[in-house]
Amino acid sequence: MSAKENSESVPDEAAAGTNERTDKDDEYSRRNFMQTAAAVGGLAAAGGLAGCSGDGGDGGSSDGSDGGSDGTSEQDFLWWTMRGYIPAETEAIRSAAKGFEDAADANVNVSTEVVVWDQVFQEWSASLEGRSMPNVSEMACEHAVDFGNRGAARPNTEVFNEYDDWYETVGNWGKFDDEFWGIPWFMELRTNHVNMNLLDDAGVSSIPETWEELIEAGQAVTENTDASGFTTPGAQDFTTGQNVTAFTAQSDGGYYSVNDDGTWNVDIDGAASLFAHLWTLSLREQWDIAPGGWGGLDNTASEEIFRSGRCAINYQPSDLARSLIDPQEGVNEENSELAEATELAPMPAGPNGESHSFMGGSCLAAFNSNVTNHDPGNEVGDDFIDYMTQPEQLNAYFPVSAPNFLPVRTGQEEMELFTDNPTEVPDSWLETRLEQAPNAVRYGVSSAKQAAPFLGSFEGASSGYSTAISGMIGADQDPKSALRGMANNARSQINDADYFDFTVEEKTSGPSLDDAPDSVQKWITGDGVPQIYNPYE
Repeated sequence: MSAKENSESVPDEAAAGTNERTDKDDEYSRRNFMQTAAAVGGLAAAGGLAGCSGDGGDGGSSDGSDGGSDGTSEQDFLWWTMRGYIPAETEAIRSAAKGFEDAADANVNVSTEVVVWDQVFQEWSASLEGRSMPNVSEMACEHAVDFGNRGAARPNTEVFNEYDDWYETVGNWGKFDDEFWGIPWFMELRTNHVNMNLLDDAGVSSIPETWEELIEAGQAVTENTDASGFTTPGAQDFTTGQNVTAFTAQSDGGYYSVNDDGTWNVDIDGAASLFAHLWTLSLREQWDIAPGGWGGLDNTASEEIFRSGRCAINYQPSDLARSLIDPQEGVNEENSELAEATELAPMPAGPNGESHSFMGGSCLAAFNSNVTNHDPGNEVGDDFIDYMTQPEQLNAYFPVSAPNFLPVRTGQEEMELFTDNPTEVPDSWLETRLEQAPNAVRYGVSSAKQAAPFLGSFEGASSGYSTAISGMIGADQDPKSALRGMANNARSQINDADYFDFTVEEKTSGPSLDDAPDSVQKWITGDGVPQIYNPYE
């Protein structure tokens, strides 16, 4: 989702459930879904874009619906997508969706409606009240979990289980209460954008492959050129928090864990998370490779620093890479030299030896007939979702979306884009992103190995878990206090959830770096690697 992502609150990017729900009106009424729709919609709007693709939310332009029948027969079929940024992409997706009319076993009239992420939360809320929802909608799986828990969406477990080659995080994305909600459609990663000319000017001969090499290269750039060595957004912004989520995974940590009895633990203020936040803060406080005014840089401002040649390595969603080659609004001509100098590279391997990156993206979820405007039957909705995620359809719109869209399972790696690149996007860019895709991580899903309805609303309320790090960078907040505050807010959401029968005790102290994983201890002591900033020494 592009926060212009993301992705990540009825429909909050991380709130999709997996409980089995019936289509019966009495089940719908029992859950009082209509009574809570407005309140949930307000939460979703406040939550914003909890980490879809792009820079934290999936924006775009609302350009109406395409054709289809003007009637309201049972054979009308409506689906919503947020793919409105790139005209060629939008039209390719429309065309592929329209092709379902010929591929379907039933006689259906397919209409595609593009709704921007900034508007879709309000549209979902209003449509729920009016029982005029689409039959299928793009969203994040966490949204689908939340919709399912509230009785509006239905599980797609049978469709999901037709395949056994999902990437790990994708495979857990919509899992809740022994069901799967939403079928992963595509994923998107944050990638290092490297200005090779600046590295060369600084005397750096190769792209950094480890955190140690990243700091060394960044310092060389800062000392020998007028540019900063490395940046990631530092303001309260989805990409800011998403990147630190990945840094935490590289530090052998996560934000949640689930016990054998099904109870959840909140580890946002755990020792591994504290280390990852201090490592990030060290980019300025210890190693001086972050740009000036870092605390005020959101995703858009961070992109501009790279475009203007003021940053050598920028860890960003691939919207930035696409803008360097996309001829829209003249940016191709303006950035042609920079495009030639740019390489995409995985985030250098962290203390755990892995190169993790945050995963944005979207899934396709089906709504129950008691909340939709049309009722072509559940089987038609499932068939449409399966149809849109097949390689033949993906081949129609992945090339015009490159390098943003990535597969969600290994079988899709064989599509034309990755085997016989028909685009102007450099092969190396595609290869880098495809290489990193299986190691993608996402908020609480990766560490908990499942989703839950509260995740979406919390990720929205915390701007993708950026409130703690942005407070440290921009307001000099105490790191431990900032993390405890964010963690206790998550604990409060769990305790307020009516679908959990346990409580999580809030914390008033900690964490301590003494409890950090063994893999990061050398960074704390400076034993053979750069020592992190530690205000608690």
